[in-house]
Amino acid sequence: MRVIIRFSIDNEKDGALRNKLATKLRAAKFGLLKHTATWSNTTISEHRLALTLSAFWRTADGHSGPGRLDHFWLYSDRWARGPYKKKTAGRLTVRA
Repeated sequence: MRVIIRFSIDNEKDGALRNKLATKLRAAKFGLLKHTATWSNTTISEHRLALTLSAFWRTADGHSGPGRLDHFWLYSDRWARGPYKKKTAGRLTVRA
């Protein structure tokens, strides 16, 4: 499945919280898209995503400051292993 994550942090100094959270995402093979604050993984399993988000939120909760997680956005779909594949003449067919 494809997962896209963005987050913002308030009142942070020296990127301490951001770096801690980035470590959790990188460990799960998320990549930071060039020139953005967007993290993406196109092949993560549902189980691995659950483990990653658990570690992410434990890290955010355990951070003593300065800085706190302000906003968190997550988008997911089945893009990488989607249920459809293209067939000739632009028709779509459900994968078996």
